[in-house]
Amino acid sequence: MDSLYEHAAFYGLLHDGRTSDLPFYLDATEGRARVLEYGVGRGRVALPMARRGQHVLGVDDSAPMLAGLEERLRQEPPEIRARVRIRCGDARTLELGERFDAITCPFNGITHHLELEQLAAFLDHVRLHLAPGGVFVFDVAVPNPLLLAGTTSDVPWFRDPVDGVVCRATERIEYDPLRQVLTVTTEKRPMEGDGEAVEMVLRMRQLFPEETLLLLHHHGWSVVERRPELGDVIGYVCRAR
Repeated sequence: MDSLYEHAAFYGLLHDGRTSDLPFYLDATEGRARVLEYGVGRGRVALPMARRGQHVLGVDDSAPMLAGLEERLRQEPPEIRARVRIRCGDARTLELGERFDAITCPFNGITHHLELEQLAAFLDHVRLHLAPGGVFVFDVAVPNPLLLAGTTSDVPWFRDPVDGVVCRATERIEYDPLRQVLTVTTEKRPMEGDGEAVEMVLRMRQLFPEETLLLLHHHGWSVVERRPELGDVIGYVCRAR
């Protein structure tokens, strides 16, 4: 079974149009020249920052997603491309040897660290790369009781973004309450012909709002702003204590 992030074009079909969180990230990093973005993906958040003059280093552990970002960068003017650097690696272990005015982790990215030890390692590396006076900006989805109960849904048809083949998809959602891990499995299959079905999986730790505050406090972070009006996520702006 593949990770959803191995299918960057399909991921883009699902999420490139998401804009509800962009004003939050642009506002929270206003005036901060150097930004490190963990989980940069295809550049949905990083590119608007670069377009307004910020320099962004995007880190992601998915080579296909970074290839999607490189493809999008080729469509940008040279001065925009010059403001975006890319590194492939694990946010919990990658040491960059530099510090940044702001560090971001958009679109629920922090929840991909499924275990408490992984979350601790990630927060330690955020602190390692944050300049004095810098801010850590991220968001976390509010756990949805309907999804935690488990669901199955179908997309009756769509065109595959790679080859244009008409496909259908089934999405299954399962929740492990002991680990607090939500697993989303998407099966994509052609409507006609002998093409094989492809299964893609995405796993996310479910972090409840008060649990998130406790986690941050325990690891030495102060929440200076919490934004609950971003649709399906809560935005956090933090400083290291």
